[in-house]
Amino acid sequence: MSNMVYLMTSLPSLSFDHLPPITIDEFNDEAKAQLSVRHFRLLESVDIQQLNTEVGKKSIALFLKTIKKDQAEVRKAKLQNRQAQPERLPKSALSGNPLEREIKILQWQWQELLDMEAGKTFTLIEVLVYKLKLQIVSRLYSFDPKKGAEVLASVVDPVKNRKDK
Repeated sequence: MSNMVYLMTSLPSLSFDHLPPITIDEFNDEAKAQLSVRHFRLLESVDIQQLNTEVGKKSIALFLKTIKKDQAEVRKAKLQNRQAQPERLPKSALSGNPLEREIKILQWQWQELLDMEAGKTFTLIEVLVYKLKLQIVSRLYSFDPKKGAEVLASVVDPVKNRKDK
């Protein structure tokens, strides 16, 4: 327990609207030094991008499973040209251009994680949630509008792009 307290008090605060003050690798290094082997293995298995639903904490596993199901429903609805019916994801997060939608989904995930960690001070859940929140803000600040426009242009008009090179 004392290592969990030390770990959580030594980590910088995260904010959705600020550049992450620590990288995932720095966080993992610090966590590995402070957590038991069993807890660190569990922490390693938690990844919001991989959506591993087999993690040991039920609340985290359920959250990741729901995200996975909702994302599948959104994709399926798009293919079937119908309105998506996600289980937990608010429908308001499905409006706007792709970047706006992604940001709304990340904000929703952030809020869900805040709710999940409420009252869980210095617990493994707080450490797992910290990692997920760090992944969210890292993803948010990885968006580059110029690169995104280039990728979109290459998909929309690949012939023109080959001529330009």
